Amino acid sequence: MSHDNQQPEVSFLWNGSSIKARQGDSVAAALWRAGITTLARSRKLHRPLGYSGSYPTGVLARVNGRPNVRLDQVHVREGLSVEMQNTWPSPRFDLLKFAQLLPSKAVYGGFEHGDWMPKAGLGYRLAERAMANLAGVARPADIAAQPQSVPGERVSVDCLVVGGGPAGIAEANRRVQLGETVALVTRGDRVARFADSLGAVVEPLSPQVRLFTGMELFGVYREGTLLVGAPHDNTRGAVAFDPRAVVLATGRRSIPPLVKGNQLPGVLDAHSALQLAAVHRVLPGRRVAVVGTGAEDAIAERLGSLGVEVVHRGPVEELIEITGRARVAAIRAATGIRCDAVVHAGPWRIDPSLGFQASGEGMFQVQAHPLPETMSVVGAVALGDERISARRHLHPDTLICPCMDVTAGELYCHIDDGETDPEVLKRLTSCGMGTCQGFPCWEHMLAMLAARIGVEPEAFARPTHRPPRRSITVAQAAGLAGLVEPDR
Repeated sequence: MSHDNQQPEVSFLWNGSSIKARQGDSVAAALWRAGITTLARSRKLHRPLGYSGSYPTGVLARVNGRPNVRLDQVHVREGLSVEMQNTWPSPRFDLLKFAQLLPSKAVYGGFEHGDWMPKAGLGYRLAERAMANLAGVARPADIAAQPQSVPGERVSVDCLVVGGGPAGIAEANRRVQLGETVALVTRGDRVARFADSLGAVVEPLSPQVRLFTGMELFGVYREGTLLVGAPHDNTRGAVAFDPRAVVLATGRRSIPPLVKGNQLPGVLDAHSALQLAAVHRVLPGRRVAVVGTGAEDAIAERLGSLGVEVVHRGPVEELIEITGRARVAAIRAATGIRCDAVVHAGPWRIDPSLGFQASGEGMFQVQAHPLPETMSVVGAVALGDERISARRHLHPDTLICPCMDVTAGELYCHIDDGETDPEVLKRLTSCGMGTCQGFPCWEHMLAMLAARIGVEPEAFARPTHRPPRRSITVAQAAGLAGLVEPDR
């Protein structure tokens, strides 16, 4: 299932078993190469989750005693110890798998049903502890795994560019030519990852641009005049940026199909599938279906040139269901098609978190307004969002938010009773309150809500995107003390 590669081999532990990997692999890619696709389990019904590019919960695991580490952002190294979370009593012997036998309706809203919970005594204490473990997903970090403080940094520049794709590179270079001091932040370990994996030629980044790789901005404060980022590597300190201008070049992401089975291991966005095939030299599957909103042919051609067998390509709106138990086994469109991976290339949507944080105002429900004058957008962000295809009657087991195990059926219970405020639906079900922080889960929730009651998704105000939108460790946050003055 993989291509030949001359990279030297290293070994690491997965749930106590030794796994061979290649230097430069992410842990997620190394496990995929080894045939291990289930990397995590959902919170309530313990559904299998894996590397998807869409749902961070699918790649969260315990690494060297530190919980909730994204395996697609950690490179393998000799002796690394990685364990699956949300298991009991152990990853190798996990009794929580039997939760999959429960009907979805049994855990609508969570496990905290009054009829289930003992009222007092030992039974109550044991049940309360079990609820706490299920809610927390992971054990706390080992004491030795977390330093007390990682010194941060404060950076003042004329322009901060967010996003390392071709548009971000071009804008950073243009600003340098105008004589400005420029910093560029990208979540990737290098710039232009997606463009490179597509085989595109991209202009080099000016050496005068200060580059921050492997970092995500988790918060925008004070109307876009203060932005804070945390590196994926928890040994590196957080950075507070003081820019005179901010340019968002964050691109767009493909949203998973809004059908039953969209969370199964083997459902990948185009970015992640191409990273596996072009960078790590691991085939995303033996038989791959590609769906999208117009880019499916180009993605399928590129995957084919990398040795991937594409057995289907077609519009995403024709997809009816993705089937399988532990991973993708087939899709149902006009006909049934056997495959072990589904790659989606659209609908393409903008992650609105940073823009929302910069412009949001309000008390009970914060609402976004136009960006501050100091902020602008370039590249694919300026193209706007593509429409999500949503049927009025989705299968009730269609997952809207895999992070929190929220299904279409659970949301329908509230919508059909008359509750149509997305903020209230979020609070009733916890949809979008997991690691994804609302993207892409709220895109799905708004699309299915609009289809159910017969209105346009734009008629609804979005739930509030509050910082932090991505993880930052306590040690990284402590390192910012003295660098950022609190508002008074």
